[in-house]
Amino acid sequence: MELNSPVFLFLFLPLFIAAYYFAPQRLKLVLGILGSLLFYAWDSLTYLPLMMGLTLFAYLLGRGIQRRRGQKLSLLLLWLGILVNVSLLVGFKLWAEVKYPLGLSYVAFQVVAYLVEVYGRESEYEKDFLAFSFYLLLFPKIPVGPIVRYRQLREQIKNLQAAPEDLAEGVRRFIRGFAKKALIADTLAKVVVPVFNLTSPVILPHLAWLVLAAYALQLYFDFSGCTDMALGVGRMLGLRFIENFNFPYLSKNIGDFWRRWHISLSSWFRDYVFYPLERRRFTRFSRQLNILIVFALTGLWHGLTRNFLIWGLIHGLALIFESTSLGRRLRTAWTPLQHLYALGVILVGWVFFRSPTPDFALDFLRRLAGDMSGYKTLPFGLTSPLPIIEPTFLLALAAGILLSFPVGGWLQKRAETFFPAQLPRQILYDLWLVFLFWAAVASTTNAVFQPGIYGAF
Repeated sequence: MELNSPVFLFLFLPLFIAAYYFAPQRLKLVLGILGSLLFYAWDSLTYLPLMMGLTLFAYLLGRGIQRRRGQKLSLLLLWLGILVNVSLLVGFKLWAEVKYPLGLSYVAFQVVAYLVEVYGRESEYEKDFLAFSFYLLLFPKIPVGPIVRYRQLREQIKNLQAAPEDLAEGVRRFIRGFAKKALIADTLAKVVVPVFNLTSPVILPHLAWLVLAAYALQLYFDFSGCTDMALGVGRMLGLRFIENFNFPYLSKNIGDFWRRWHISLSSWFRDYVFYPLERRRFTRFSRQLNILIVFALTGLWHGLTRNFLIWGLIHGLALIFESTSLGRRLRTAWTPLQHLYALGVILVGWVFFRSPTPDFALDFLRRLAGDMSGYKTLPFGLTSPLPIIEPTFLLALAAGILLSFPVGGWLQKRAETFFPAQLPRQILYDLWLVFLFWAAVASTTNAVFQPGIYGAF
């Protein structure tokens, strides 16, 4: 089940929220677990035992690690937990004949974080199996995250309260995310997908630049839109998940980008891979090597392919460059030049991230550079066919560019100028959200259903 699917929007979510909202504290945990298991089962019953078994396994390991603190067995249990979860991720990613279990990457990373924190005394193990299961399986953060650590939710879970204002704000956040996904990302995908489905990028340079810009915005609004939906549902349940995005295309360098993009993933790799490696430096170049290791793993987390590996290494090499004297000088350069550098690295990376093969990515980069060698017009039937650039695409592109900037504060000030009273302003805003919701529903039902891009990772 997807957070933007009709079944979720009009059946699962309303019924679940209605039951959850009026349930007492303890029953909220039970409903959260049952609802999450149903969310899994809707996609495939096959993986339901896997997720239930992984939950029980993590709970017992956490208990064993804490009870054996100071003993070698505690460390052995920690490594057992890490190896089992990593093996599951690698195994399913390599096993091409089966569908990748929904949310396995996010669940596994949360398990590893929990076990490491229990071992390192950053957090006590959770004695309440219901509370732990509620945390680990909670369906809003299953498809695309964010990767929420248990210590960030422990107190919230112990005092579950879904107040009316939480429900209202959660619905608003959900609608904003749904509109970003359906009206911007999915509209841009109508041009992006056919181009990258070609056997080679036999397109003109100006179209290549247009498609690359559209893909950068599609990926951002798809991922951040789905994350907004997840945060919105979490807020409806009385929970506040961590933010995962902070206008990443405003970055001045790649280090800044990773403080703004998929924040929960980058902080996970920083805390559980980079810092441990840094504590065991062997040579003067260990830091650079550690950066490459972290970003190679970040790339491979998305998929065990050469393209994802190259994408990760591009970002790793950029970070190494930024630690050099020339890279440090770049931070004092003219601000637009810093943005241009960061955006250039990001866009080159997205070419490899989206392309089916490294050769396709290199040919696409050649087209961006204006190289027309080997270009020939293909028969109409071999171009998929290429899409027609229509007004809805251009409107989505313009909206995506505008909303990549923090315009919310500016719009709020303008609204306060015209409508000083809070109530009329809120009513107008909510009516606007109702319009966006039904526009997004209409857009979704009139096109091929588009699941979240990051749900495949």
